[in-house]
Amino acid sequence: MDMNANSSEFCVEMQNIHKFYGLVHALKGVDLKVRRGEVSVAIGPSGSGKSTLLRCINQLENISAGRIFLKGELQGFTERAGRFHPLTPGQIAAQRRLTGMVFQRFNLFPHMTALENVMEGPSYVKGWPKEKARAKAHDLLDRVGLGGLGSRYPGQLSGGQQQRVAIARALAMDPEVMLFDEPTSALDPELVGEVLEVIKNLATSGMTMVVVTHEIGFAREVGNHLIFMDQGQVVEEGYPREILEHPKNPRTIAFLSKVL
Repeated sequence: MDMNANSSEFCVEMQNIHKFYGLVHALKGVDLKVRRGEVSVAIGPSGSGKSTLLRCINQLENISAGRIFLKGELQGFTERAGRFHPLTPGQIAAQRRLTGMVFQRFNLFPHMTALENVMEGPSYVKGWPKEKARAKAHDLLDRVGLGGLGSRYPGQLSGGQQQRVAIARALAMDPEVMLFDEPTSALDPELVGEVLEVIKNLATSGMTMVVVTHEIGFAREVGNHLIFMDQGQVVEEGYPREILEHPKNPRTIAFLSKVL
């Protein structure tokens, strides 16, 4: 069977994904399709598998079963003579450049300035000349509203500013898909808005994104597609406003009754 058949229509396609951690069945047959330019938002209780789903897309976790495609290309494996063989770490690293991931914690290099953090990927992974990487980093810091703060170290920035630097750093690699793992959960409430505004602007620009979030208002306003996850499964999915205002699954109804 041609595992790439009909996959190129979607920027991200997950087919029957299972993930085990020992005896823990973290993902149970998850399917997800994200078209180019679409913002797919995942909500659900803690431990429902949302972050694991992102980590599988980014190949930070090896899937136990199923197939993942990015832009129609099978991720993590190659097919030879009808058998699937794992890619080498170098090949996986090359595939990972298709995605940019922003974590709950900012994971910035504390000994580097904001500018240097953003330059790091283009300089050392893509091999760009320093001046080209520096110009790109300046542009991206401007884009996330930090144009005047490139010389500051992470410890001199607020949590919201650090997370915006982390977004700029992910964008520096020109990813096809941006993955956000609860990007505002570690922030003080008054700093959440500035990070969500940057993500909204990315959505407006046509960036393909998969966003795990507890921000229901953001999901309603920005998302094109919403999935509700519980116990490792996609329980309900569809247009965000429709699900948030008229959920059908009893588990979705119970969850939203507590968070809306």
